[in-house]
Amino acid sequence: MDATSRARVVVVDDEPLLLEAWKEVLAAKFDLRLFADPLAAARSFATEDVDVALLDMRMPGMDGLALLERLRQEQPNAEAIIVTGHGTIQTAVQAVQMGAYDFLCKPIDDLDGAVRRIEGALERKRLRRVNEGLRASLDAYLPGSDLIGDSRGIRKVRELIAQIADSPPPVMICGESGTGKELAARALHQKSGRHDKPFLTVNCAALPPTLIDSELFGHERGAFTGAVAAHRGLFEAADGGTLFLDEIGDMPASTQVHLLRALQDGEIRAVGATRSRSVDVRVIAATNINLERAIRDGKFREDFYYRISTFRIDLPALRDRREDIPPIAAHLLAKYAARAGRTAPGFADTALQALVQYDWPGNVRELNNAIEHAATLCGASTIELCHLPSFVVAQTSGRAKNTLSQVFGTASAQAFATARDQVLEEFEQRYLSDLLAVTGGNLSEAARRSGIDRSNLRRLLRKYNITAASFKQPD
Repeated sequence: MDATSRARVVVVDDEPLLLEAWKEVLAAKFDLRLFADPLAAARSFATEDVDVALLDMRMPGMDGLALLERLRQEQPNAEAIIVTGHGTIQTAVQAVQMGAYDFLCKPIDDLDGAVRRIEGALERKRLRRVNEGLRASLDAYLPGSDLIGDSRGIRKVRELIAQIADSPPPVMICGESGTGKELAARALHQKSGRHDKPFLTVNCAALPPTLIDSELFGHERGAFTGAVAAHRGLFEAADGGTLFLDEIGDMPASTQVHLLRALQDGEIRAVGATRSRSVDVRVIAATNINLERAIRDGKFREDFYYRISTFRIDLPALRDRREDIPPIAAHLLAKYAARAGRTAPGFADTALQALVQYDWPGNVRELNNAIEHAATLCGASTIELCHLPSFVVAQTSGRAKNTLSQVFGTASAQAFATARDQVLEEFEQRYLSDLLAVTGGNLSEAARRSGIDRSNLRRLLRKYNITAASFKQPD
């Protein structure tokens, strides 16, 4: 039902006089369909949309509960009201358990009340539709996948993930450090038919070249010095699921050869073994380097590259989707507030503007650290510019060519003394917060580093309602 159409109400009753009565009451208000034959009504459920159905309980050929079940099968979002002259509590309970919105007993003396019941059913359907829309929106902003945002770039990533999630070929995820490559890999796994199987990760750059084959494919006892027992590799452990190979650009050339064979044949051979084993593993790889350049430089095998990148997902840098920074920041802030057991504070406009203007070379990972920094310093108050790391504010000020109006508002429209005091207060708050963060809330050390005697330091802290104890590190 769109915003300009009337709600469609279907009435099914084998008594013609009652159908005429319903017509007089409902026809002016709703798009009304009347059926004396329940079998004809059941057939119509497969072809005509229904918003609310009023179903008589006792009819020849099919009773109201059976008709309700057919309606739920054909149109799960439709609402139904059971109407009967033979009402019992048990029947009412059964109808509601089957999904009916309400229950009316004949004779219906309060026709206005019956109309209100229909309107109530329509409202429930509307709210269900709104909630489904909200859930769909939240899927776009919250994990699930944690691929938060609604920019064009991140929408394309989510759409591609949905398209290829159930395809078995390998996937290559490319993007700068901190863009969320593992989150994208986990989203692929969760949306696939393998979601109830293992999802294992390995950072290829973190494994010594002499051990990476053993970690991936396993080894037999005595295969090399120190192999005192057989070891099951990650491919075997991930059988039926997904193996995520991070930083695959750092994988040794010899391992690339072995992995190429595993991807082509679906078989692995443990180090020191004489026989191969079949495995069913979806491989997802990730890198933040230019593999095409690595191929030209002889650091990455071309045949392996084409095999490992049947599908390719390119994650945009955070600076290329600045509109996503506010929802990501809000999500991260809510996470830290929940961890601390308190309500999440909000962002001052100047702080949010600084977050959006900063380039985030470390992408979401760097933003995550900045939000944790700000959440720690702000306590329960609003996150202001002074709570953000100084490098965020510094770049913002530089981009604005040091114009006070873009950092502090329309400073030039104020008196010089007022603007000067505003800038000074901003500096003092930021300096004191950074100072206490560095010294862990130690006032003596803060006084020594700053050259401010302890009494004046305490006075400044009181002026800006900054508590040194909140910066102390837990024992």
